[in-house]
Amino acid sequence: MKLNLYLARSGVASRRKSAELVKSGRVSVNGETVLIPSREVAGQDKVIVDGKKAAPERYVYVAVNKPIGFTCTLKDRFAEKKVTDLVPRSLGRLYPVGRLDRDSSGLIILTNDGDFSQRLSHPSYEAEKEYLVIVTPPVSRKEVAVLKAGVLCEEEKLSASEVIILKKESGKSTLQVILKEGKKREIRRMFGCLGHHVLTLKRVRIGNIMLGKLELGKHRFLTEKEITT
Repeated sequence: MKLNLYLARSGVASRRKSAELVKSGRVSVNGETVLIPSREVAGQDKVIVDGKKAAPERYVYVAVNKPIGFTCTLKDRFAEKKVTDLVPRSLGRLYPVGRLDRDSSGLIILTNDGDFSQRLSHPSYEAEKEYLVIVTPPVSRKEVAVLKAGVLCEEEKLSASEVIILKKESGKSTLQVILKEGKKREIRRMFGCLGHHVLTLKRVRIGNIMLGKLELGKHRFLTEKEITT
């Protein structure tokens, strides 16, 4: 890990400010003053800033299969069930990455790594979110094209990166929907503005992180590959 990132993850300062600290000669590694912010350091190295030891915060990355009825808004004082209730308190204070409304189920990521959360949730990174959606009445192929081109809904344009009809049954359609943004209740609003009602909505993927066979209400830790790519 580069020294300026090590300092940032230790809560010393931002990456840029940490680089300035290094260049100003205020940082030592194993007793030797270092002036190069890109110097590689490891966990066993002793890093000192202005006479005080720096150590990176322990980051936690958890995938949860959220059941319906759990809220991701931690500040909601009236919520009876929060998604953080599904993981052990011993993991510390974790925060949901992005949104998944109370009436929806599926993959939600919990972490205390703000940079990682930003990479998955901010629209500028275009991390895909994939959903399985069942709506009524059935969706036509013409409407699929409209959903991908964009729907003007309450003076806001909403669109999906991909919409695929997986199955049509009597009175309903099952679809795969992929988004690159995370606007509030975007899928429900899009279909609603076309006259459809969402019966079920389940998120199955965020970026390269899959829900897979994770049981409802259970959690697992992310792999190193899922965290770094």
